[in-house]
Amino acid sequence: MNINQIIDYYAQATVNFVDIFTNTMEPGRKDTGRTTAPGKCGLVFPLAGSASFSFNGTPYAMVPGMVVHAGPQMPIEIQATGDKIWEYTVVHYIPPKDTAPFSLANQHFAIHTGDYSNIINLVQQLKESYAMPGSMAILKSKAIFMNLVEAILISAKMKILDSANEMMEQVVQYIHEYYARPLSVSNIAQAFGVERRRLAYLFEQHTGMNPSSYLTEYRIRRAKDLLRYCNFTVAEIAECVGYVDSFYFSRVFKKNTGMSPTAFRKLMMEEAKYV
Repeated sequence: MNINQIIDYYAQATVNFVDIFTNTMEPGRKDTGRTTAPGKCGLVFPLAGSASFSFNGTPYAMVPGMVVHAGPQMPIEIQATGDKIWEYTVVHYIPPKDTAPFSLANQHFAIHTGDYSNIINLVQQLKESYAMPGSMAILKSKAIFMNLVEAILISAKMKILDSANEMMEQVVQYIHEYYARPLSVSNIAQAFGVERRRLAYLFEQHTGMNPSSYLTEYRIRRAKDLLRYCNFTVAEIAECVGYVDSFYFSRVFKKNTGMSPTAFRKLMMEEAKYV
């Protein structure tokens, strides 16, 4: 599920906190033959241990660091896995009366949040507030619930950005390692299993340059080093930095430096006389 779709859902839909409860299960225990609550959506927060939750037959391997959303009256099965007690909290809320524009209310999906400490702290605050009587406690619970939703979505967004940055660092290193090959944005994207336009967008966010420009600039820098310190011909240098066509290489070099490879080499030789 796209995190931006989830953010849009909670930003636009009118949702109201209802209740919260915590449950535990012994390792190996299985709970079947039930459905989620009618008229309510739920957010499931793993606290300890691990389990397989199945909503409408779709399993989720649940551990702390994720939240799972479920819609009303979905068939559910729970299997406590591992060798530790499985503990989880469920927060129920009332979805919008008209769910047609808000289809996520009737769907199940996982939200991976990574860092969980702030989220669990808000879950605990919500449990304490829900246990108190009076209108002020009800009002406070509503406020904490919305803070909890915000914390979930911010954490999920940050996790995605962190993962994207890590991948883009790997893409940069990939370019540095394989620049001498006939690289293109398409085959870099294929190597990392990312859609081409998505790769280009993330790369530019990370480096300030699109991947094609970065690759070209890196090749030209390597070509400058070779022209300065090696006796290779221009054609040989072109091949060393990933250009099969030496004439095309010369055009690219001149476009980026303002001079031809031969003129650049001559300039470097002249400057070397005075060093």
